[in-house]
Amino acid sequence: MDTPPSTADLAPILADLNQAAERLWLACAPTTPGLVLDVVPEAASTNTALMAQGRRGEVWPTAMVAVRQTAGRGRRGRSWEARPGDTLTFSLGLPLQLDAVPGGGSALSLAVGLALADALDAGLRAHHAERGGALPPAIGLKWPNDLWLGARKLGGILIEATPAPGLTEGQRWVVIGVGLNVQPGAAVPGSAWLPTPAPSLGDVWGWLVPALLQATQAFERQGFAPLQAAYARRDVLLGQAVQLWTSAASLPPAAGTASPGTPQPDETGTAQGVDDSGALLVHTASGLQRWHAGDVSVRPA
Repeated sequence: MDTPPSTADLAPILADLNQAAERLWLACAPTTPGLVLDVVPEAASTNTALMAQGRRGEVWPTAMVAVRQTAGRGRRGRSWEARPGDTLTFSLGLPLQLDAVPGGGSALSLAVGLALADALDAGLRAHHAERGGALPPAIGLKWPNDLWLGARKLGGILIEATPAPGLTEGQRWVVIGVGLNVQPGAAVPGSAWLPTPAPSLGDVWGWLVPALLQATQAFERQGFAPLQAAYARRDVLLGQAVQLWTSAASLPPAAGTASPGTPQPDETGTAQGVDDSGALLVHTASGLQRWHAGDVSVRPA
């Protein structure tokens, strides 16, 4: 069993993230003056902590980052391992009015992924220009909530929403969780991490929070439709043969682990991009189908 890191082990990472919080507060104050930035040594799950905060009626915008996360969660209840210094795990909680937006929370996941990819690309270009490293490849997006680098998963997004005291009519407390492999140490086999020389966790957090705030505010006003073309340029599934499962229980444990006993997908076809509400378009034997993020898991064939 791994020995939990000591306070001394976590101190340099905490210092880096606290310095980033100071920079973020200054950068975000003009557009989000009430933003709270919470840096914690350890959390079971930053998403769980912020969901609980909202249910208590503490519905001011909050970005929480944990140096160590012990019970991180991904989509459909999957776990997300995070080792101090290797993985950036943070959540952003804020009130949003999503019911009138086409696609709602499902489409928000795509808008968030696009904002993260844009911010990562810009930050990595600047970081590598300063240090003389090779220009990293562009970040790709795998519908509905994964960031890819090359042909491997770099990070994931988990969005949750709940009614909460103190919100206006139509609003919900929305928590956007992000897990990103920065260093290779905690990356599971077959996944990706940021190219070397890797930036610090504080640098990456500083790139992503302002982008998320801007993206969520724009999404609330305009929805996903204005982002459709930009998403298509990063869509790693576009034109690819895909397999789709509608039941989490029948989903294979990991890509590339199919065996004679592996349940077969519920549908197969060719991905044709996403529509203006964020639904995945798949050309199947029975024609073009639209799939929504809450209904299906998808993998390249």
